[in-house]
Amino acid sequence: MKYDILKEYCGREGEVLRQNTYVTYDRERAEIDRDYREKQFGYYSILRSFGYKVLSKPTKWFMDEEGNKIPKSSSDIEISTDLMLETANLDKVYLLSGDGDFKKLIRAIQSRGVRVELIGFKNVSTELIFEADWFVSGYLIPNLVPVEGQQPEEWGQENSRVRGSVYAINDGFGFMRFLNLELEFEEVFFHFSEMPPLHRVRLDETMEFSLIQGDRGWQAKDARPM
Repeated sequence: MKYDILKEYCGREGEVLRQNTYVTYDRERAEIDRDYREKQFGYYSILRSFGYKVLSKPTKWFMDEEGNKIPKSSSDIEISTDLMLETANLDKVYLLSGDGDFKKLIRAIQSRGVRVELIGFKNVSTELIFEADWFVSGYLIPNLVPVEGQQPEEWGQENSRVRGSVYAINDGFGFMRFLNLELEFEEVFFHFSEMPPLHRVRLDETMEFSLIQGDRGWQAKDARPM
């Protein structure tokens, strides 16, 4: 995920006051694994260079009934506390999560007159999506997750690869919407023959495909589910 693209997306309508990112850090592993330690600190350094505040929480280890060590680390409480304390100075919150446990948190923030927009990727709770004021798949935001082998400026051009969300299905065909570089939705026609064999297309499914011009405008070619 490109954190500079994320910052640009969230700041397109006003000033971004705070960018929190919550990470876990395995201190035990860091003591013996130099490669892990250097990669983690390098990652944190990149985040800070884009203006993110890195909030680290150590991994805790527990033993199960069979004597196996089980790692556990959750930042739910920290995220919830920070949001409740900071929303007095905010008009909008972007929450990147798929965890349905944040449903009540979103409702509490909204009760203060703050708009909550949700960005998620895979396995996003349906209840969380319905609770938010707006949801967008992170795969749809242009170049947030780069398309392999494609330049950022090519997104949305003919023969480029983009990602869209299915919003209508008919007998053998359907329609998707994708975001162009101006963050405006455009409509794409697709035929089931351009989908993987035996794949059952679902509403709201995110697909990656090539854009081609046809008699009906944009059409999807060589589509695959994300």
